Amino acid sequence: MSSETNEGPINDPPINNAPTGDRPIHPDPGLCRNCQHARRMESDRGSIFLMCKLSFEDSRFAKYPRLPVLVCSGYRPSQRCS
Repeated sequence: MSSETNEGPINDPPINNAPTGDRPIHPDPGLCRNCQHARRMESDRGSIFLMCKLSFEDSRFAKYPRLPVLVCSGYRPSQRCS
């Protein structure tokens, strides 16, 4: 399903509603932006998803949470953001 994955915080450009030409506007992922459990997934068609790695250990967490995530009991800031 995935052609590219990146571990660690999500480093997308700042979110805004200004026209960006060819670059798509990505929604703000909320807490997932810098959570150590978030994994960025990109489909073969270029769609980007955030997967929660906690979902493999605990069924309370959605594999692909609805964004933006504003409250999460599993949130852990990545070590780069501490």
